[in-house]
Amino acid sequence: MKLSERAAYIKGLIDGLEPDPKDKQMKVLKLIAELLGDMADEINELEQCYDDVCDQVDGIGEDLAGVEDAIYDGDDFQRGIDYGRSGSDDDLVYEVTCPTCEKVINLSETSFNAGCIKCPECGELIEFDYAPDELDPEENGESAEE
Repeated sequence: MKLSERAAYIKGLIDGLEPDPKDKQMKVLKLIAELLGDMADEINELEQCYDDVCDQVDGIGEDLAGVEDAIYDGDDFQRGIDYGRSGSDDDLVYEVTCPTCEKVINLSETSFNAGCIKCPECGELIEFDYAPDELDPEENGESAEE
């Protein structure tokens, strides 16, 4: 049963008691029942507004996804991928530190090879400028430095 129906039911119960108009307790009960009805109506209006806003936000999200696809050419790393996971155990994972907020970000090889990402923490664009021999120092006989 909806709130407005429940409030109307309570009001009907109070009216069914055939109250004496001079009884102060009955006046209070009638006012409370009226208040409940008004509150139920307000809540129903707020629920409708909430549903409308949710529909609008969903539409904005869909529109934004289209804009992101157009701007980033479908690159998933720009749209909230979990940077801490790679596609499979065999994929390389690169650790990158944001120069602005110093957050450490783990990237898949695909995301890293794209050349830049947006920091998920501060939104700063991080560009990767590297030479291919810098990626794996062990292949060149060097020790890995942190």
